[in-house]
Amino acid sequence: MIKILNKREKIVLWLTLGVIIFSLIFNFLIAPVLTKNDNLNKEIKLTQTKLKRSLRLLSQKDYLKVKYNKLLPLDNVSGEPQDSSVSVLSELERLSKNADIRIIEIRPETTKKLALYKEIFVDLRAEGTMEGYLKFIYALEHSPLLLKIKKFQLTAKPNTPLLEANLSLSQLLVLE
Repeated sequence: MIKILNKREKIVLWLTLGVIIFSLIFNFLIAPVLTKNDNLNKEIKLTQTKLKRSLRLLSQKDYLKVKYNKLLPLDNVSGEPQDSSVSVLSELERLSKNADIRIIEIRPETTKKLALYKEIFVDLRAEGTMEGYLKFIYALEHSPLLLKIKKFQLTAKPNTPLLEANLSLSQLLVLE
């Protein structure tokens, strides 16, 4: 037989069932909604931070353009900006001369144009000492022309302290 529950046992049974039902509803319905809401709030804050940074840079656009034009290499004769590939080649020659690196071969490669910028590629073969290459790489990375080393390969020349290098470089130019 069936034992009839007294009043206290019925209260405990209903409270236990209520707690179990509440925990199931909370874990399967409410907690996922709260987690998604928290993730969306974090994403909104991150986007707001990016927008504030972009607005600050946008407000400085004219100032940055003036600074950029001061750094832009000018043609000595006409005072107009040089062709970008010519300025890259002359900058590479100047940097290699300062680092005691002898350029054996320099070839401008294809230019890739995208919507906001264009990228100029240059292949370079040179020879020099390890110290010279260190100076050259440092000068490349800190050049105002935004030069970047894409590929770098060093080969030791037999019976000399000189190293031969094959470099692939690129320059980014912002289109106006």
